[in-house]
Amino acid sequence: MGCGNSSEGNGDDTDKGFFHRRPKVSIRIHGNDIPDLKSTSKHAPVVFVFGGPGSRKGRVVDDLVHMYGFKPLIVEDMIMRELPKKVQNVMAVQNTKALAQMLVDNPSVLDLEWVIDMIATELQLEPKTMHLIDLVPNLKFLLRCENFLQEPDYHLKRFCEKFPDCFALNLSIPEQKAVKEVQAHGAKHPDKMKEGGQSDEADSTRTQRRHAIYAQSVKGSLNFFKERNRLVVVDVSCGIGDLIWHRVSDFFGQDLELVPDKTVNTVIVFAFDDHAFQDLDLSRYHMEHLKLASLVDKKDAPLEKLITALCHKIDTSAPLAESFVVDCTETTLSRCPVGETKRQIKFFESENTYLDKFIFISNEKKDRSRKNSLYPVTFKAVASTENEVCLFSSDTNTDLCHKIADLMSKERDLTRSTHVMATS
Repeated sequence: MGCGNSSEGNGDDTDKGFFHRRPKVSIRIHGNDIPDLKSTSKHAPVVFVFGGPGSRKGRVVDDLVHMYGFKPLIVEDMIMRELPKKVQNVMAVQNTKALAQMLVDNPSVLDLEWVIDMIATELQLEPKTMHLIDLVPNLKFLLRCENFLQEPDYHLKRFCEKFPDCFALNLSIPEQKAVKEVQAHGAKHPDKMKEGGQSDEADSTRTQRRHAIYAQSVKGSLNFFKERNRLVVVDVSCGIGDLIWHRVSDFFGQDLELVPDKTVNTVIVFAFDDHAFQDLDLSRYHMEHLKLASLVDKKDAPLEKLITALCHKIDTSAPLAESFVVDCTETTLSRCPVGETKRQIKFFESENTYLDKFIFISNEKKDRSRKNSLYPVTFKAVASTENEVCLFSSDTNTDLCHKIADLMSKERDLTRSTHVMATS
């Protein structure tokens, strides 16, 4: 989160004996028929999202939903919900095992035409809402059905004729990279057995099989969009979710000029005196400095108005900025009373929390300890359920930390709800 620009810098960077270089996340656009997301055509744009094991597809879809207001359609969920209704004895298909057996006995019951029709029905219910279509299930028994995802040209062509403003986003990761990630997170030696008696070699083999099944399943769909000049390929080989997301966000926000609803994955450092965090290198952490007093008409504005102004500034900074240092001096925030707070906070850390934990900085050493953190100062961290992190100096009153984070979470949720109502 808060990773800033996704491209590599000019040459190698060295600071305090550590090498800091951001892996490059490249993007390729096949063709020039990507729809204008700002258009006011009959139907809002539809984006098919593809991504195999290790592609961070779940993270990208979730962030696109929260930042740009897309509605996700997860085909696997739709199939699991609707497929049992296609048999006479619905009660006999009440779990995944029963559904898998049903498809073994009668694989033709699952076909792409039926799935495409379900998607079209959902889109017609909200024609002005942008949708993300996650077409490829994770469950292997669904992918093995011969009539599903094989030779998709006819059905996808029919879909595109009905919904012309569509394209595909492919989060591409080579098989070798996916396998290496599994090995890197396993035991140091391939013969070392993990808990339960399973070896890392088994994990690697399973990942290879999953990748092979996935690649075969999406081959026809990707070729379809490529041949029609409607395919965007993101190289996600780096495996770093923050960098992958930021490149995707840049594409939607800058290349396609889509206006964000809100900034996501924000990291906000609150400073309550003039000398707080004065040694923090904002450029290194890609952070924007905000003077809270300049965001309101009156410096003695109450806490709620300060937070409202701050949230508005943060959300209008998207997609270029995700991380901020907020100077709270000359405002009532540093001396505001602490009222009762409903604890809707995901987690709270009171000590030994470093900025490097929340903002990605490439480093030769993988851990984030006092010895190699670029900014070796500990914070109190409060995070909302949507992965928005507020950081405070270690001597800040804990109740105040929760109060600020809670108000910010409520304000940003309110802004999002208001936008959805206005566009629906």
